[in-house]
Amino acid sequence: MAKTLSSCGLIALIVLMSAMIRTANPLANPVALRKDLDSLCGGGVDCHSIQPDGACYEPNTLFEHVSVVYNLYYKSFQSQPLACNFGSNSMTTVSDPCK
Repeated sequence: MAKTLSSCGLIALIVLMSAMIRTANPLANPVALRKDLDSLCGGGVDCHSIQPDGACYEPNTLFEHVSVVYNLYYKSFQSQPLACNFGSNSMTTVSDPCK
């Protein structure tokens, strides 16, 4: 007999997934992170928040900026998890990169 999620289990899964955040992997190659950042910001992700007067500009590091952009992209395409695959350059966490 196949197991199914109870309604409480399904709700818990939805809450957990909505709390998930995509960030840069601290072990990722900086050149690869820069390439992803340039590609995403030039490909439709609104990167104003990581600009000098943006809410997520500080700390002004490549790692933090890529984390914010990965997460923006992830939130836009969360229903399509494969679209958010940046290989070993990114990881999923619950720590918001913009806080």
